[in-house]
Amino acid sequence: MKTQSRTAILSFRVTPEEKTKIIEKAFTSYREPSMYLRDCALNKQIIVVPGADVVAVELRCIGNNLNQLTREVHAGYVSAINLTETREELKAIWRSLNALLQAAR
Repeated sequence: MKTQSRTAILSFRVTPEEKTKIIEKAFTSYREPSMYLRDCALNKQIIVVPGADVVAVELRCIGNNLNQLTREVHAGYVSAINLTETREELKAIWRSLNALLQAAR
């Protein structure tokens, strides 16, 4: 199935309180606000996978640390270390998490 490119922009105004509530609800279901609002408007089922947000936060922290190490190696501050396998494992974990979230939707 080919995914269409989303090029049209839809904008609307909300109160600051509504904006806060929409963003909170969007991130509770581990979605970007645009994805959340699109799914709401199109009557798609929104499923919250408990714990997915915690795993994602941890993965982001690990990824940030990995990127910092990589920059240090490239800058010559740290002797060369091979992080290729670690990076590939992190990519695999992200793919698995995304697949789990997609399956739950």
